[in-house]
Amino acid sequence: MAVYFNIIIPFEKFISELKDIIDKNSVKLYAEYLNDKKGFYYELIDPKSENINFLSEKDYRGFFFSSKVVEVKDGNLVLGKSSKKNRISFYDDELFDYCIEGKGGREDQDNLEIIKLRIISKNPDKQIAKFYNALQNILKKLENVEKGLWIANYFDDKVFYYKTDKHMLSDFSKKETQYLKPD
Repeated sequence: MAVYFNIIIPFEKFISELKDIIDKNSVKLYAEYLNDKKGFYYELIDPKSENINFLSEKDYRGFFFSSKVVEVKDGNLVLGKSSKKNRISFYDDELFDYCIEGKGGREDQDNLEIIKLRIISKNPDKQIAKFYNALQNILKKLENVEKGLWIANYFDDKVFYYKTDKHMLSDFSKKETQYLKPD
């Protein structure tokens, strides 16, 4: 069973708060894209970059944190000579124990999308599990982060959110599905 953690926070703030634990845990950040011509393709992202803009790409699909270093060659993930395949994904046996999947995080002038994080493996690598726990602990301690929102007629007490005047969305493509603060 996968382990989930959800937070509504501007992605650049999310990454800026995590820079130290990303370095400390030797975790890499990868963006995942999808289009009709290339299929799935990936990019290694530098979390220290001043401008993290991969979320605004038209083909953006999600992101991954990985405690196992993966080479990106022409948009493909390559594990080197030890891999039996030329092209792999983070869901393949060689990688899924080392990964956290991330979805969402897009933002525009009026809206902010939830960031959904999950450890893919039932038995994750110790390093990625430690990073995941540190990530949760840091985000829970941030100023202006609160817990618990309504979505439709369901109160989700496991979602954290950064105080904002923007609409907090479950999915950017379904802008009518919004999280609401409790009264």
